[in-house]
Amino acid sequence: MAAGRPMLSRRRLMGPSATLIGTTVAMNVLRIGNTMVLTRLLAPSDYGLIAIIMAIFFVITMITDTGCQAFIVRHERGLERAFLDSVWTIHVLRGVANALLAIALAVPLAALLGKQALAPLMAVAAISLAVDGAASLSLLTALRRKMVRKLSIVDFAAFIIQLVVGLIAAWFLRNAWAIVIAIIAQSIARTAASYLVFPDARQSFRLDRPISIELWRFSRMIAASSTLTLIISQVDRLVLARLFSLQQFGVYSIAGSLASAPTTVAQLYASRIMYPALADTWRAAPERLRKTFYGIRGIVFYGYLFAAGGLIGSASLLIRLLYDPRYAGAASYLHLLAITTAMIMLTRPMNEFLVAIGHVRATLETNVVRVGWLLLAAPLGYFALGPIGIVVALSLIEFPAYLYGAFMLAKLRLYSPSHDLGAFATIAGGVIAGYAGATVGLMVMGSR
Repeated sequence: MAAGRPMLSRRRLMGPSATLIGTTVAMNVLRIGNTMVLTRLLAPSDYGLIAIIMAIFFVITMITDTGCQAFIVRHERGLERAFLDSVWTIHVLRGVANALLAIALAVPLAALLGKQALAPLMAVAAISLAVDGAASLSLLTALRRKMVRKLSIVDFAAFIIQLVVGLIAAWFLRNAWAIVIAIIAQSIARTAASYLVFPDARQSFRLDRPISIELWRFSRMIAASSTLTLIISQVDRLVLARLFSLQQFGVYSIAGSLASAPTTVAQLYASRIMYPALADTWRAAPERLRKTFYGIRGIVFYGYLFAAGGLIGSASLLIRLLYDPRYAGAASYLHLLAITTAMIMLTRPMNEFLVAIGHVRATLETNVVRVGWLLLAAPLGYFALGPIGIVVALSLIEFPAYLYGAFMLAKLRLYSPSHDLGAFATIAGGVIAGYAGATVGLMVMGSR
């Protein structure tokens, strides 16, 4: 029975993978189309304000991160009602605390950043943090129940609601409030769906001291890692928000949005497809871990790498096609940021692999490596090149993370250099194809 398990798992994963990738790609295509419309209705400064708010919210949620998803998916009691109610109660309290903290910080942070328009927007947008915290944990147990397809559809539907509400609000308001309204609408839609779509989604308040202590012990490592994650992922926005004008920062945020959009595919593929499969293999047939890890790789994995390489090469053409001349400066940022876009499909699965087999410290240790790189490279980049030097340092941050992951897997005799050599070759092929296509495209556009 064990011998047939990996093939069965892979066959079982093909349907959910297709739905996950299909909905994520559709969301990214629609997101790009949405920004094309919104950039004509809203000013770059509006995007700058929203980018700052989302960066602050990310900081708050990461500092208070308890690692509920990994905790529930790995835990032997992960489907028991009493266990889930206890974790959900903590989740709700965390959401309320996050919202109150965001509201309290709105005015002082607006003053600190010298952007007074930020305060009311941030205070109202904080409602979404409390709403997110009230969502049923059925969104997490769906991973254990192999309901990735349904979860992907819920995310897609909530996104469509956000998109439609945002466009309607932007048409009438023509300012950043439109995006705030859309963010709240998405949170309400997803939370409502968590109770209406999934089976056994009802939750009740329940305080359980042993479970709370166990979650606290587990989350200490997660919280430390999450703190480093927020430093890594938001340092550019928090620092550049101070160095750039709102208009410059709005242009940068467009590039950041385009570069980060595809990473959703990598992150969801690693957490919703690879992690549950690897955790299952670790429990049932640990001798097949290496085969399962590299066996899951397929058209989604290599297709993503080639497309990400294409994004690196074609950034100039993409910005020229999608946005008006006010956003032309985003191209230089996108060329760099897309390097991280490609590398995440290599580093994120490595991290999920290590956590799935019980090395919970992997995320923390990898983030320590990333922070070490930033502390060295970001100041050097800034003094050598100015603000763009910080972007260069960030664009290369996944390389030291990859080397660490490869080292850890090699220690466990789970690393395959030949597989990763093929992955890097795929990225390079995408860069060449993207650059060639962009060169031809820009020549054609220039001749008109």
